[in-house]
Amino acid sequence: MFCDAFLENAAGKLLVFSDPVDIVELRSPDRLEGFFRELDRRLDRGFSLAGYIGYEAGYGFEPAFEGAVSGGGDLPLAWFGVYDSTGTLVDDEGPDGREREVEAFPECLRFDTGREEYAASIERIREHIAAGDVYQVNFTGRFSFDYGGSTGDLFRSLRRKQPGAYAALLNTDVSHSVLSVSPELFFRRRGLSIETRPMKGTAPRGEGEKDDCSKKAWLGSDEKNRAENLMIVDLLRNDLGRICLPGSVETPELFVTESYPTLHQMISTIRGELRGECSLFDIFRAIFPCGSITGAPKIRAMQRIRQLEKTPRGIYTGALGYMLPDRSMCFNVAIRTAVLSGRRGEYGAGSGIVWDSDADAEYGECRLKARILEGGGRGGDFLLFESVLYNGVYVWLDEHIERMAESARVLGLGFDRKRILAELEAFAAANLTAKGRYKVRLTLGRRKEETGITATRIPSVPASEPLRVCRARQPLSSQEFLRSHKTTRRGLYDRVLAEASGAGFDEVVFCNERGEVTEGAVSNVIIRKNGRYYTPPLSSGLLNGIYRKYFLETRPDAEERVLSLRDIERADCLFVCNSVRGLRRAVFSDEIVG
Repeated sequence: MFCDAFLENAAGKLLVFSDPVDIVELRSPDRLEGFFRELDRRLDRGFSLAGYIGYEAGYGFEPAFEGAVSGGGDLPLAWFGVYDSTGTLVDDEGPDGREREVEAFPECLRFDTGREEYAASIERIREHIAAGDVYQVNFTGRFSFDYGGSTGDLFRSLRRKQPGAYAALLNTDVSHSVLSVSPELFFRRRGLSIETRPMKGTAPRGEGEKDDCSKKAWLGSDEKNRAENLMIVDLLRNDLGRICLPGSVETPELFVTESYPTLHQMISTIRGELRGECSLFDIFRAIFPCGSITGAPKIRAMQRIRQLEKTPRGIYTGALGYMLPDRSMCFNVAIRTAVLSGRRGEYGAGSGIVWDSDADAEYGECRLKARILEGGGRGGDFLLFESVLYNGVYVWLDEHIERMAESARVLGLGFDRKRILAELEAFAAANLTAKGRYKVRLTLGRRKEETGITATRIPSVPASEPLRVCRARQPLSSQEFLRSHKTTRRGLYDRVLAEASGAGFDEVVFCNERGEVTEGAVSNVIIRKNGRYYTPPLSSGLLNGIYRKYFLETRPDAEERVLSLRDIERADCLFVCNSVRGLRRAVFSDEIVG
């Protein structure tokens, strides 16, 4: 297990636990007390422990959940490695000891709950609140994704996107890994002192320094967010009061705002002095799971969560951390946490629902918290690029520059329009001939050396034969943030197009999670039916291509419409288009690749 060293004077370090001498795990919540007794015995014998406690393990603390089914997939409810050392402090160079600036993010991010279904659940929670059943419910959903790369690279990428103080990477076996970049402290114990830092209250980062400061200030003063935060502070003060000396529980910090690459968060701090006789079971029974991810009152909120959420939470919203023989210990709240099972991954996100919550805003907050998986925004490693046709002059140059400028603004990259235009003209004068046709690639990154211009000569081949088009097996997420920006995060597109090319096809059509046609790997899709032209809407999840935009603006007989593969098959004519290739007729095959 690798985790941020939650130790004083250990900035920039990782605490590493490796080669466990034994493993202690929990498979049933009715054996929870015995599980913690075993952990206590291991600590008494001088061993260290590192691992996790899943959310559903908390059912074992409360008679109200007796008999509750609490399966969390293949992983146990709780898992701890037993180590004969107190861990090793290493420089924060990543799990394999190498500092690597690589881009590693999942593909095909999908949310398990649509807007209408989500809104219906929020309305049910509001009904419970109106009836006085609960005051707040932390309602969550699950994102699924695909990932076939290095676990260490993904962990590093997520930490750059979410540089929280309580990150942890846990490999429980050869096929399961937990990657947590949590910014939230569940609790830290030193001697008899115990501290918790609940996080409740969220705002997105702004699109410029002034806007960003405004959003942070708004979060710090917003009455709704402060009320939610205070509600959880009161809950946790009560929880700590069950195991702390009377009068020792205090709140030294309230409503502090902290900034992360994709969002601002509101945090408060609560401290107390433990009664000397507290066992591990006593501590966790009093405070687990953390009230910031349940709601209030805690038990009633957990009952509503169990009724409303579609799947068990598993490790998500549980806790990851370590315990040392001197009884010092530290655990995070397992938010911003992904669980990998082979090539498949799951990531949870949610928000606290109160009476005046707006379903659309809360749904957006779930999407915002999953932004760290998408690679865009502040902290992501990617390049913007534009492919511009040069045919004696640059074609549609203004449109390409405007699209790149807008993406740079949204994603937080610097963009010097005047300099880039001058460099394009200088490049053409030095490298391109007036009679040739070229595809000029302009790239823009965070670092100056990532910005560049290259060109490929386009062969003079008559465009008479229709292009052959097949379909992709893998669905795309219509909600993926970067889909509307032209970036180098296109591994799936390139891989599937290469497979299609090997099978004799020129292009491949993708669909989203709803079965709606989105786009090709390098083209937009247009069909003609009964004398009119139709192309998928941006809401299906696609790039607004330069030629697509031109076609819609200049053709009165063209419009957006949700399309299915059946529409493609039954179309009078199929076209694919981009700003370099133009508009090309195509024939569709139902052969599937990818």
